[in-house]
Amino acid sequence: MDDPVPGKKTDNGFTIVELTVVLLLMAILMLIAIASFSSSSGRASEAACLSNQRVLSTAISLYRADNDGEAPETFDDLRPYARDVDKARFCPSDGTTELILDTTCDQVTCPKHPR
Repeated sequence: MDDPVPGKKTDNGFTIVELTVVLLLMAILMLIAIASFSSSSGRASEAACLSNQRVLSTAISLYRADNDGEAPETFDDLRPYARDVDKARFCPSDGTTELILDTTCDQVTCPKHPR
């Protein structure tokens, strides 16, 4: 009964080649996933920055409507018109790049993500 059948495998384990192929495929899939995650995260921060620009631009228009057409001098003047002005005035991609307040055309722009 201990005699194996010729041509039939007796052990149920994986060979080193099979394990290497599986590990290689898993590594390739992880690289693809990491690459897609990093690009989607960049697009998300760009979308958040554009949203902040729109909110602050709308706040400038509201400020002008309430102050007889006068433009705000700083972002601090927009506090009653926009929530979290201190956070929204910086680009979310790095948190240190300050948005540019352009009151001549009631727009706020970002050096990293211009509209």
